[in-house]
Order: sequence, then C-alpha cells, then structure tokens
Amino acid sequence: MTSFSAQLEELRSRAQDTLSTGGSAQDVKPIVQAMASVPLPLCAKYCHIRAESMVKENSTGNTREESFTSLQKLFTALSILEKYGLNLTSSNKPRYWRSVKHNNPVFKATVDSVKGGREVLCLYGYSNQQPDGLCFPDDVMDPDVEGVAAVTLEIMTLRMEIDMFIKGSHPRPEIFENILPSLKELEGDSELVSDAQVIPKSGGVPEVEAQPLSSSIPLKQAPSPETTPTTPAPKAETEGKCKMCGGSPFLLCATCGIFCESCDLVYHRHPDRASHTRERLQPPVLDNCTICGIFPVFAHCPTCVQRLCGECDKLYHSHPERRGHDRITVTPARVQRTTRPSVSSWECSYCTTVNGVQAVLCETCDRPRLAGTTPPVPEESLQLSTVAEWQCKSCTVMNAGLSVLCEVCERPRLATRPPATPVRPAPTTPSLLQDSGTQWTCQVCTFANSIPAGACEMCSSPRADYTPKPPAPGSQRSEKPFMKTPVPAVENPDVKRQRLMKEEGLKLIQQIREAEKKGVTPEEVYAALQISKGSNVKPCDWLNSELPHLLDEICAMAASVQLSPKTASNTDAGGVRLQDAAIPRSGVQVSRAEAKQAWLATGGDIEKAVVQVLRDRKSKLQELFSLGFREAEKCEEALRLSGGEVRGALSILQRPQLEAFHKRVWSDQPEPGIDIHDPDRQRLCRRLLALYDLPSWGRCELALSLLQEPDAQYSLEDVVQAVRESHDRDFIRRVLAKECPCCLCVFPHSKMQSLTSCQCSVCCGCFQQHFTIAIRDKHIRDMVCPACGGPDINDPDYLNSYFSTLDIQLRDCLEPEVYDLFHKKLTEHALIKDPKFLWCCHCSFGFIYDGDQLKVTCLQCQKSFCAKCKKPWESQHAGLSCEQFQAWKRENDPEYQKQGLAGYLRDNGITCPNCRFQYALTKGGCMHFTCSQCRYQFCSGCNNPFHTTCNQCSVTGLHAHHPRDCLFYLRDWEPKQLQALLQKNGVEFNTEPPHGAQPGQCGVMEQKDEGGQQVDQPCGIQCQAGQAGLCEKHYKEYLVSLINGHSLDPALLFDLNNLVIACRRYQVDSRRLDTEDETTYSARLLKKLMDEVLLGDKVPRKK
Repeated sequence: MTSFSAQLEELRSRAQDTLSTGGSAQDVKPIVQAMASVPLPLCAKYCHIRAESMVKENSTGNTREESFTSLQKLFTALSILEKYGLNLTSSNKPRYWRSVKHNNPVFKATVDSVKGGREVLCLYGYSNQQPDGLCFPDDVMDPDVEGVAAVTLEIMTLRMEIDMFIKGSHPRPEIFENILPSLKELEGDSELVSDAQVIPKSGGVPEVEAQPLSSSIPLKQAPSPETTPTTPAPKAETEGKCKMCGGSPFLLCATCGIFCESCDLVYHRHPDRASHTRERLQPPVLDNCTICGIFPVFAHCPTCVQRLCGECDKLYHSHPERRGHDRITVTPARVQRTTRPSVSSWECSYCTTVNGVQAVLCETCDRPRLAGTTPPVPEESLQLSTVAEWQCKSCTVMNAGLSVLCEVCERPRLATRPPATPVRPAPTTPSLLQDSGTQWTCQVCTFANSIPAGACEMCSSPRADYTPKPPAPGSQRSEKPFMKTPVPAVENPDVKRQRLMKEEGLKLIQQIREAEKKGVTPEEVYAALQISKGSNVKPCDWLNSELPHLLDEICAMAASVQLSPKTASNTDAGGVRLQDAAIPRSGVQVSRAEAKQAWLATGGDIEKAVVQVLRDRKSKLQELFSLGFREAEKCEEALRLSGGEVRGALSILQRPQLEAFHKRVWSDQPEPGIDIHDPDRQRLCRRLLALYDLPSWGRCELALSLLQEPDAQYSLEDVVQAVRESHDRDFIRRVLAKECPCCLCVFPHSKMQSLTSCQCSVCCGCFQQHFTIAIRDKHIRDMVCPACGGPDINDPDYLNSYFSTLDIQLRDCLEPEVYDLFHKKLTEHALIKDPKFLWCCHCSFGFIYDGDQLKVTCLQCQKSFCAKCKKPWESQHAGLSCEQFQAWKRENDPEYQKQGLAGYLRDNGITCPNCRFQYALTKGGCMHFTCSQCRYQFCSGCNNPFHTTCNQCSVTGLHAHHPRDCLFYLRDWEPKQLQALLQKNGVEFNTEPPHGAQPGQCGVMEQKDEGGQQVDQPCGIQCQAGQAGLCEKHYKEYLVSLINGHSLDPALLFDLNNLVIACRRYQVDSRRLDTEDETTYSARLLKKLMDEVLLGDKVPRKK
C-alpha cells in the first residue's frame, strides 16, 4: 500500500505541475490514466473531493443497467466540471470565467443534477452565492491555479475510472462493486439459493434464518422417474429482483420486466396490461430425498450430510444419537408454468384449480390466492412449517401462517383495512337481521348477506357452503314479485359528501369567475353568499342592490354603540358578541369603506363587522393620538373623510398646519436666502442639509463654520460645493483660495479653469479674455496657456489632440461669433496642409487647385503664377519646364543677369516646410525663421523645427537639431574652405560680379525686425572683391547652397577637433583606443560619423 501511495503522489505532483503551468488535458491524459489504474480504494486515492460519497449518492437503481445509467450521468457531469477547471487553469480564460449561472441549460442538466457538483465548484473558488448562480469573491482577482489544478486532476481521474468501469476495462472493478451492492455479480449458476429454516436441537419453535446451501456439501441424489431435468432459464432472467418490491423474481414480462407473484397480480390487473404474456422463471433445481428418492427434500442435516424428505427425516433423526442434530428446512420449488396469458383468472398453486379473478380463496382447497405449494409431510413436521405468521390489516393481530381468516375479526388474510364509515348492508327486515341463522358473511368483503342469496350482494362472490335448492311448487308465484322488484341502491355517504362538495365547489368557482369579470373580488362573493343563503339571487346582483343598505346599517349600528375597552383587550374579535362587547354611545360616524372592510374581514357577519369596525376605529384613533393629534372629534372626522385610511386622515389633519408653507411655496416671491448670522444654528444646518444635499450633518456644521469665519470672503455656493467634495478643513481652504496668475485675484477652485496640457489654473474671466483676443487678433498657434505659454505646438501630432480638447473648453466660455471665428481659423489651418493647396506669389492668397496645368490664376488678384515653381507666370514659360525656363531666364533676361547672384538667392529663397509658403528672402542672418502665414518656427537652412523641449536631448531653451551640412554650422567656415570643398568635388562657383553690375552695397533682400514687426529690406552691407558682388555673409550662403545642392559632406574637411565635437553632438562614441595614433583615430571617427549620421533629409537640394 505504501508503494502504491508513493507512486500515486509522484503521478499527482507531475500532473498538477503540468496543469498549473498552462498544460492542456491531452498533456496530462497519460498521467491521469496511470493514476486511475493505481489499485487503491477511492477514499485513499482522492484528497480533495468526496469521490466515494459522490459515487454512492449518484448511483440509483436496483439492477446493473440502472446503476450504469446513473454512473453515465455522473460521468457527464464530471466532464463539465473538468472543463470548468481547465478554463480556470488556462492562460486564456473565457470572458465570463468569474461566475456560473444556474439558468445555463448545460449546467442544469449535468452539474446541478448530480449530488456534490456544487461542492466541487466551491473548491474551484465559486464560493459567493448569488440569486442566479455562483461567483468568485470580489476581492479575488485571479483563481488559485494550484488549488484548482489539484481539484481538476482528481475530477479527471474519477471520470477516467468511471469510464473504465462502465466499459469493463477497469483493472480493479471490485472497488466500485464493494461500494454499490447493486453492481455485484451473481454467484455461479451451480449455487442453489432457497428459503431455509434452521431446526433447533429441541422440538421448540424453529428460528427463521435464510441461508444459501453451500456448494461444498456433497449432495447425494437418487434418480427418480418423477423428476425430469428442465432447461435452466437464461442468466439475464434469473438475475435481478422484482422491479416493484425488490423481492424474489417469479415472472418475466417481455414488456414490463421482472415481478414477484404478488406484484405481478397487482401490476397486470390494469386493463391496458391484462393482455401481456409473462413467463415463469425457472426455479432452482432441488433434489429428492437421499433415502427414499421419491419425495422432494424437506430438510438438510449438515452433521450427517443428508438431504431428507419429511417422513425420512422423522424416522432417521428419531435415533437417540441423531436426535440433537440441527437441520435446515428447504422450501420446495413451485410447479413451473411456461406462460401466463392474462389476469382474468388465477390458478391455485396447491391443487391447480382455475379460479375467477375476484376469488381470494381457492374454491377447492380454500387456500389463499398467494399461498405456496407445501409437500405432504407428517403431522409433527407440519408444525415446524407453521412458524410463518401474517398480520391482519384490520386489527393487526398476528395469525398462524395457514389460517385463512383472522382469529379476532374473522377478516380474510388479503382483505384491506375497512373504511372509516361502516358500509351499510342491503336493506332487510329487522327480524332477519336479529336472527343469526338467517344471514351469512361473505369471506371476501365481510358483508352480511341474507340466507336466500347465493352470491354476495356487494362483491358478487359466491357463497362457499351454498347448495341451490329446488324451489317449492307454491313459492314460485310469491317469489316472482320479489325478484322483479328492484332493490334501491344506497349511496355511500362519503361518496355522496364528496359529490356534493365537488358540485358546490364548481358552482362557487363559476360565481367567482363571473364576479371577477365585473370587478368583484372573491371575498365579496363569499360574504354575499353567506348573507344571501337560500335565495336564488346572484352574488353580483345582491352586491349591487343590497350591499349599500347593509353598509349603511352597519354604520348606523356602529354610530349607536362603542366597543368596551375591557372586552376589546381580553376577547378576540372573532368570538365577541355585540351585546357583550359594546355600550351605547352616539356620535361615532363610520364611513362605508370602513364598514365594507370590516364586513369582508368577518366573512359577512353583521354583528362581528360592527365590533370589528369599532375596534379598527379605536386603534386608528390611538395611532393618530400618538402622532400628536389630541382632538378626538377632528380625528374621527378625518378618518371618516379618508375612508378609514390613517395616511389620508393624517394628510387632512396636517393640511391646516402646512397652509403657511404651501402659500410660501406657491407664491411668486423669491425664496429668502440663508442668513449665516442667524443665531439658530440648528435651523441653519437643517436648511443647508435640505437645500444643498450635503451628505451628513457634520458637513453642514463644517460649511457653517467656514462661512462664519471673520475674514472669510467665500460665497455660500462655493463653500457648499467644496464641503460636498471633501471633509478636510485645510484642503477646503486651499481650494477656496486659488490665485489667478494673470489678474492676481483670489478665486475658489470651482471658478478656475486649466488646460489639459499644463497644470496652470486661470480664473474664468482671464481665460475667456485671453482666448478671445488670441482668436480675434492673433494666429491660431498663439492660442496657448496665458500663464506658461505651453504647449509646444510645433509638433503636428500633439497639435491635433490639443485643439480637440481646447474646442470642448472654448465651446462654453466664448461668445458665439468668437467661437465661430475659432472654427474658421482652425479649418484654414487644416486646409494649408492639403497637398493641392497653393499660395499666390502676388497677393499671398491661398486656395485649393485641382487642375493639372502649370499656369494658375489667383482667385483674389486675378494674376497668374506657376503651380510648380511658384514664380510669376511669363509667356516664355509656356511649353518649358521650370528648370528650362530658369536657365533661359539666366541667359536672356538682362534684368536677371544684372542682379547676378542676388537674383539667384532670391529665386532660391525660403519655403515654409509646414504650409509651403515661399519667401523671396535669403537665409543669411538669424536662422530662426517664423512663417507669417502659419507661425511655424523653423531653421531657414535645414527646415528643422525649433523646440523648447525635446525628449532626445537635455537642452531646455529654444533650439533646433541642425545637420552638419546646414548653413547654421557652415556659415562659420571661411569662404576659402567652402570653395576648397567645392573644388575637391569638381563643382563650379562664381567669384566675379555679373557683367554690367555696379560695385557697392549688397542688394539681397532680408527679413528684418523693426519696431516689433518683420519687414523685407535689402542687405546694404559693402561688397568684397572676389565674392561675386555679394557681402561675405551672402556669398557664404551662395557657396553653401551649392554644397547642399550637390549633397557634399563637409566632414571630409573636418580636423580631429571638429570630428570629436561632431561625434559628441550627434551622440557617436568618440572614445580613442590605446593603440591608435592620431591619423588612425581621425580616419576611424570620420568613417563612423559618415556611416552612422547621415546628411540632413530636409535640407533643400537639387532634384
């Protein structure tokens, strides 16, 4: 056993670990099969579930087939419980895993229909009982996977064992057979089972003991010509018990099953089953006497190993040496009948006489219908077989086994208990009843019949000792009238009483249904019937015509009497007489409604109704007195007017007191305010509690104390709202005293507003004023926090979410025209980003152009420009691309040639990367450029936006992330260095001014800030020689534009110091190895910088 237990624990641990880690049922199936095959009893194998109890409680039936059917039902329920457990241990749980509903049809048909199913669900964790099912507790977020896995494993094992047992493949089926006796297989066919009695040593009363004959006793059987071997019945027929009483089987019906003889007579007496054909089962084969070999065996002696008949047993054991042997009597088998066609007659098993179905005793031998066959035995041994007794069902006296009638009441053995009311005999003359010799008693139904009758007048059973006599010659004439006169049938009083009750009940139901159609209650119908007994008036008609007069009569009687207090306190209302419970008194007016209620409560009794209505009136008056109304006359009048309703009377009595309140409520004057300096502090708290819905009385006290502080400047509404949200006095004071950063005034938190992008709080007035001015006079990008200037709206993704939340806040605080203007500007800002949106280069008007032609005419100024290069349209541009037209202009336009590089810089001016608006300006000077159209801030050299904060760097000021080929860095180079880079890569550049140009100041247009406004003016700086007629600043810009246009990398001219600085700027590892010299280190840094950090992707380049 120890080794089996250790093996089971090892398998259990492995399977439990697999299920706990998300394993499936297929993963643990081999382990579960091995656990089910361990030869241990159920109580030792299962630790968590009550496996043995579940099998016992859910196994019903007396046959093996019925037990297997119930086990199959348990198997199905365990399968569903297994699925519940696997769902809880799985990583992907179902959506509604926390609860199990009772109305689930699968749950109701499987788990809930077996005993112990809900206990398993509790072990899983479904411990909370709800009206519609079971669920996990609210504080349990996840199931206990290890515990659920342990319970699920045992459920799977028990299901596997039951499946193996049903299929006959269980290695130890005796485990289930020992638990369920109905599953035990019958013994071998060679064993003989019979009813037996132990014969004691003395000749006293034998002790009844049913024992099967042991197969180990040798049987000596003499062949007899009278005994012929019979073919044994099939095993399926001999096994089992009676399906009704569980007794020994006697008959087999192919339609209904196996029955004993008595149950068969009762069951097949039904007309629908009377025609069933039954076969008598083969009784056990018994031996004949081992001495004479003629008579069947009557007793078996284990001492001398003899099986003897009654005569041989008497002679053989009369010897003094064998007189003390104990013998076992053997009841011989009945004579076998092959078929039993119907129950219209029965055959005596002793004398084989066929009797009628109503006969209880055999007509020949007077034996009972169910009496068995007894062998002819001597008188002494016959006394041994009479130990069986039967109990009379009428007087419960124990009678001898062979007696037919009871010794006390003389009722037949099979007669049932007589009815409570004695049955009346047939009407006879008193003289015949008094003479005992003129009547006889039926042995079947014990009815007393007159002597001339040959059959019982009640049950038609024949008289046992009746011999018909030939009629006298002179008596035929006198008997004819007697035979023709019909005897009146006397109805059973119980049957008559039941029939009358049924008729009266049906009549009452019909009357109630008719009354309900007219709106009359059943109580009113019943009370009306009690009053109108003996009349043919319908209850509804009586209620309509007579009830009002009856109620007036009850009111008048109640007005003239009063219930005595002593009697009312000592006697129940149902048993008080009116004259004993009342004393005269006048002035008690009762309404019809009270009278009707009392009349219905007393079932239509007028006197009891008067007593009841007075008692009800007294109790209602006492209730009104307890509520503070002491004037009896007013209380009685109010009860009369309200129809006896206390709530209605209370409303009538309170109406005068509430008149002032009603006038104040319905008046047009405003409600008087709350005076916080009112000395009645309780009244103030009550008003605060009623008007402002504060959660408790303590909050009212807190609000009142804050309002009554000497230096308090709070309003009542602000204090109430703050107190409703918190009970902390210091926190409430901080909430009520918020300073606006714009106007520096103090406001409560409820009158402050803040943006979702920051934590700044601004008063409602400043908030509305700031955004109104920003919408009317400023750009859409200026609509930021007035306190901190946030957020940074250069990020397009953040900009959309910011404006979506800002729209909700501005909807309620701005005027309608200002809010419409905000939406208009927001729409224009969204249209600018459309790819088909174009800016006019003449008037700065923008619109969406859907055409495919290069020539576009502005809708505002009616001037034309190129849709691709955004240059003013000229006739020479027709049929030429933008590059071809620019080359033609450089070669043929004298004005353009005169401008030289200044015109080149103007044509390659600044383009806003956000709205694509073009500026005919150079990039020299400050690189921080702000678009006048969309307020986008960007670098004019590389088009990267300017940020105040950025997640990729620690710089907090306004800055942009410039690439290494941006003008922002290359403007610090000398012109010779830039020329060297261009020469190294074979790019031509100009050094001389254009032909015909006058030397002097630089004429490149720039955006300058004058007086807070940005204006476009010429540069005006003196030109230097060798710089193509430009100042040094614009000449560098020209050279850098060539470098960017040809995508040249300036890192090729970096020295070691510039390489280290560039690597640090772009977060490239610049650590030097110990074995590297300066040349190798410089070459490695250059290669790493050029490989890891690419040139700027937004820098304008040639396409």
